[in-house]
Amino acid sequence: MSTIKHTLLLLMPVLLAYIWLSSPSLRIYSLQAFSVACLGYFVVKKFNKAELWHILPKNFSLELMFITFAILLLVGSTGNANSVFYPFTYIHLFILVMSCREKTAVIVAMSTMLFHYALETTITSTGIATILTIPMMLLFFLFAKKQYDDAKNSHTIIDKEEIEINCLSTQERSLENFIYTFLKPKLEILEEIAVKDTDESRETTKNQISLIINESDKILEKNK
Repeated sequence: MSTIKHTLLLLMPVLLAYIWLSSPSLRIYSLQAFSVACLGYFVVKKFNKAELWHILPKNFSLELMFITFAILLLVGSTGNANSVFYPFTYIHLFILVMSCREKTAVIVAMSTMLFHYALETTITSTGIATILTIPMMLLFFLFAKKQYDDAKNSHTIIDKEEIEINCLSTQERSLENFIYTFLKPKLEILEEIAVKDTDESRETTKNQISLIINESDKILEKNK
């Protein structure tokens, strides 16, 4: 899914939550809508064959739409910036950052901040300060994700190097085994045969050389 399409899909629940909470006739059913959104989240998670206890949604899945709508409804209907559930906003930010591309996470986070600001009936310094924690936490989570990605990439490189080292070590042991258990004994046989100069010894020498060539080809093919 493209970044633009994914961003637009995630902006839809923000807009829907604002419309819902702005309408007195719908606002009274916020708890029911929250329950339905939570149910939809788990249904989609089950449909995506994800473990129900996994917090983070799958990338570009519809799970994030349901959880966005649910958290915004919960916080917005219980006091908005003064809600006891406002810390769930930070959980939502964390999920956004870890599940989306950076541009999408930033745009949705900013729309969430505008959502809370628009719902404030009385603008107070405390409310503004609370809402402004969203971009601060967003920057922190983005930085943490960058550190996590760097550490993950470094770990991947180390694992790849270990695999290559193990592969080279295996090839070296295989070659050493080939030399000591096959090539050296055959060369000793050829050395003994070389003393004799008969048709039978020449035929035996030819067979031994062919055998060495065939086994060498097998080793080379195996170590490619």
